[in-house]
Amino acid sequence: MNWSEPTPARVQRIAKMLRHQDRLEVLYSHGLSGEKAVMQSWRNSQICRCIDGDDGKAVGICGVSGSWIWLLATDELLATDSHRRQFLRGGRKWVDGLMSQYQYLENWALWSNRTTLRWLEHLGFTIDTPAPLGRSAQ
Repeated sequence: MNWSEPTPARVQRIAKMLRHQDRLEVLYSHGLSGEKAVMQSWRNSQICRCIDGDDGKAVGICGVSGSWIWLLATDELLATDSHRRQFLRGGRKWVDGLMSQYQYLENWALWSNRTTLRWLEHLGFTIDTPAPLGRSAQ
């Protein structure tokens, strides 16, 4: 697994193959399709990195927009033990580096998306009590 610069081809691959839970989150929170959310997140973030799998194919994209840290990925991101271990190590290193630049980072996740919530906890984030949020809460 390698952390790389996002390119149009990498970003488009992730947008087309976005995992189901990420599609739900962006639909409920922002009223966007998965593809549109990936493209807008890439374009509107101050920091953005691609995550390539062991075979060199893009499996995820993450970044920071304002105080929001985000990740959108394909099912391949966590498909193998190797990917899971590397992602957890690389993610923790990435967030630790961000904390030297940002005083505060936050994220929103569907309560049913246990994978994302476990990732955020691993990175040191506090998980609050679930509450309605986003366009779907109106």
